[in-house]
Amino acid sequence: MVTTALEWLRPHSVPLGIVAVLAVAALFVPPLVLNPSAETYAITAAILVLAVVSSVPYAVGVSLLTLPPQYLGSATYASPGGIPDEGKPKPTAALRHAGAGVTYVLSAGAVGGIGIGVDVASSASASTPPTGVPFTYLAGGVVGVVFVALQLWRYDAPLSDLETQTVIWTVGLGLLLVPAGRVAIWVFGGGLPF
Repeated sequence: MVTTALEWLRPHSVPLGIVAVLAVAALFVPPLVLNPSAETYAITAAILVLAVVSSVPYAVGVSLLTLPPQYLGSATYASPGGIPDEGKPKPTAALRHAGAGVTYVLSAGAVGGIGIGVDVASSASASTPPTGVPFTYLAGGVVGVVFVALQLWRYDAPLSDLETQTVIWTVGLGLLLVPAGRVAIWVFGGGLPF
């Protein structure tokens, strides 16, 4: 029964894992920094909306600029089943890659936005001394690690059996999730012309 559950979980693990990270960050991190209250969650919701909206240009850019590895059959944000063994991927596989890429970057931007909120709240609060930890990158790093670990698990092969370029490109795709929160705050602050 455990094996059946794991086999069901494998193809869905990355989206579920990233949603779980976002839910945990949104529900449990804000009360650690501010008083647990409706106001704290309202502030968190506002930060999430701003972070997601501000992450859109980066998310679209990442999903489109990472089409070459998917086209070459090296790695994808979508299911590893979208990587062709031979020949070119189907247009639907490219759309799935782009859609998954946008979704994961927006999620990383949202988690990074919570990290920015932690940075701001900890520096503004006299009761919470600044730690010097860049929570924005730490939050994005958690999303990136979850993506890489679960995506490599989705290949349903031992790590030693995977092609080196697949592992490298998958790690690269995960690294692109890390700065999403910082890019969102940069865009929100007028860092880009659009």
